[in-house]
Amino acid sequence: MTTLIGIDLGVRKLAVATFTDGDAGFSLYHTNVFEAEENVSRHTQLRSIGMFAQSSVHGYQTDCVFVESVIVGNNHKYSIGLAQTLGAVLASILPGVRVELVDNKVWKRDVVGNGNATKDQISNYIDVTHPAYAPLCEGEHKQDRYDAVCIGLYGIVVLDRARSLQL
Repeated sequence: MTTLIGIDLGVRKLAVATFTDGDAGFSLYHTNVFEAEENVSRHTQLRSIGMFAQSSVHGYQTDCVFVESVIVGNNHKYSIGLAQTLGAVLASILPGVRVELVDNKVWKRDVVGNGNATKDQISNYIDVTHPAYAPLCEGEHKQDRYDAVCIGLYGIVVLDRARSLQL
């Protein structure tokens, strides 16, 4: 059985969507969001983010992790914070797990059908196309959960493409 995780990054948080591959194909098993404490050192935040990522990935014996890559924009401080979070995640994943970085426009294009999809379009896509997944996105940081699910769905598309290749 293959386990795949999609991860959406925040400066102080991670949203994780875990998919398992069964007889009927991949299905969403779980979503979770971790938010590091605000009033602690950045080192402490990154350490706790890394520990959460490690327990999420290795606790489910994950085969593949798809993580949204960092885009450097006009707000350099925000971009640096995301890059630090990404570094903590990547450093926490042990060798043997496939890790792929995914540009946000790519997963939005390949999953939602629009590389510039809005938050509403992303949540509507899940609500309409995968209604069984919508309840797993409920709760705190709902939009981050939707994004993590879509990143995971992108990972499934990539794996399916690879499986269909013939030598």
